[in-house]
Amino acid sequence: MTQKFRSSLRTNEIYIPATLSEIYDLLGSMMLHAPTFIDKTERFPERNIDSEFAILTESFGVVHKKLGEERYLALMDLAARAKALFAADPEDTNGKTDQGYKLLHEIEDIIQSVRRRRVVTKQKDDEGEVTGD
Repeated sequence: MTQKFRSSLRTNEIYIPATLSEIYDLLGSMMLHAPTFIDKTERFPERNIDSEFAILTESFGVVHKKLGEERYLALMDLAARAKALFAADPEDTNGKTDQGYKLLHEIEDIIQSVRRRRVVTKQKDDEGEVTGD
């Protein structure tokens, strides 16, 4: 009897990005797995649209102070709208997936603008360096 592959990276804890650059990386991964966000390799069977957007929105909460209230609320709204669009087009046949991608790009733009502002104003990250995080 053959056993399914089980990732050695798998833990019972959900990883929540804790920096702006980690959120940016998450968004890149989300673009690769849209519109269903299911891992076709089956290495991460728990990955789906609900889990990925929960991780994304939780990460916004982690960096809420760095974002500011206005950007935080905008990101939460964009994420909810993007999730609804992807959910409405799981087969990528009706154009809503393309609209969802545009919203993920808007989220990226906001994250990158915050990172740029932090560098320009020389704000230090949690490790005391000026990185944009």
